[in-house]
Amino acid sequence: MKITLLPSEKGDCLLIEAGAISILADGGMPGSYTSEVRGFLGKWAEDTGKDLDLVYVSHVDQDHIAGVLQLLEDTVQWRVFDHKHANGQPATRPPFKRPPKVKRIWHNAFKTMVDESEAIGSVLAARANTLSSSANLSLLRLADAFRSVANSIPEAIKVSRRIAADQLNIPLNGEFGSLLAMVRGQEVIGLAPASNLAIRIIGPFEKDLQILRKYWKNWLVNAGNAGSVDKLEAWLEDNSGPIPPGFGVSIDDELGNRKSVTEPNLASLMLLLEEPKVGGGVTRVIMTGDGHSDDVLAGLTHHGRLVDGAGLHVDVLKLQHHGSEHNLDRAFAKRITADHYLICANGEHENPDLRVLEVLLDSRLGTPDNLSANPEASQPFTIWFNCSTDYLEKQHAAHIAKKGEPSAKLSKCIAQFTAIEQKLANAKQASNGRLKLKYLKASPLELEV
Repeated sequence: MKITLLPSEKGDCLLIEAGAISILADGGMPGSYTSEVRGFLGKWAEDTGKDLDLVYVSHVDQDHIAGVLQLLEDTVQWRVFDHKHANGQPATRPPFKRPPKVKRIWHNAFKTMVDESEAIGSVLAARANTLSSSANLSLLRLADAFRSVANSIPEAIKVSRRIAADQLNIPLNGEFGSLLAMVRGQEVIGLAPASNLAIRIIGPFEKDLQILRKYWKNWLVNAGNAGSVDKLEAWLEDNSGPIPPGFGVSIDDELGNRKSVTEPNLASLMLLLEEPKVGGGVTRVIMTGDGHSDDVLAGLTHHGRLVDGAGLHVDVLKLQHHGSEHNLDRAFAKRITADHYLICANGEHENPDLRVLEVLLDSRLGTPDNLSANPEASQPFTIWFNCSTDYLEKQHAAHIAKKGEPSAKLSKCIAQFTAIEQKLANAKQASNGRLKLKYLKASPLELEV
């Protein structure tokens, strides 16, 4: 199995290749997708001849879904070009490589949660404005989360439009009867008959989606977002028909507060990937989206991977919600250990949180009270980042060259990542060779599991 960590700004974007199966897990932000992911995927498709067997959208936050929408828009551009070219009509070739074909999408779309005929309100935007007046750092971060969701709802609806039968005709949640993707029984999903990759849904549970549905319903009662609604309705009207025919306090007190996690994050679609290893054993990868540690544990327990309070060691753990302090606590870090920890974050919103890194390091390198009881916890491990201070500084230099002035946002990201790299460098030096660190520099990182 190979996992490629792609640039995604503050979001997630991972390409997972397991034998003949290829999965794109989220798409990151639109800027990172168009500047780097688009070219990477186009070349990957050209070089390998592979399709994306699954595009998996963990939830509707903009930093996860926006890049997926751009992938679909790019596909539309190429299909329109092909149609015009085949029929002798004037056509401009898209200025980017052809994206890989998408065979299926898993995504708990906005329209499956609420009646799409209802107007989209701005309750979250109002809540964000209220929270922004607070001096509490956690509330300010929550305000940013609300704004992100408010921005992502139109994108989620556009994704649903693009994959519809009369446009790109990409199956949505086909393995779930075209219903919501969630934990039901103990089903094991395979994406191809010859594949050994087994996928288990470990989140969300039905109760999480019921809460999210109520959340969306409440979100729709405010008419203050009329301007945004008008723009979305205009887009939907312009794209209503088919595209050309023929196209298919202490650290422990501050961490893990579930009440500080937004409802969309708590309803993240989370996966356990398992593939037999050559020579015996099983490769295990946990994909967490922006979910909460309690829900990850509940899903693993549901599928019999956690029993009687015991722990679990896996090959790869994608750290939930970019290493946010609200989604992981010490108990989780001690119970779930990994050979490889993947962190998708660029320092924005102070993610990954330094306290989260501290409890993660404590679970592998700390005092006996803080060490994980998992037998594998004493083994070497690697922490992977799809970002680095060096990468951010290059972005900042490009911004200054273009705008003529520094970026306050990038400056904050650089300060956070500088602190992260210093903390981890100190831990690595004291680890007697047990801790390795991998940062994105110029090219996407590739993890061979």
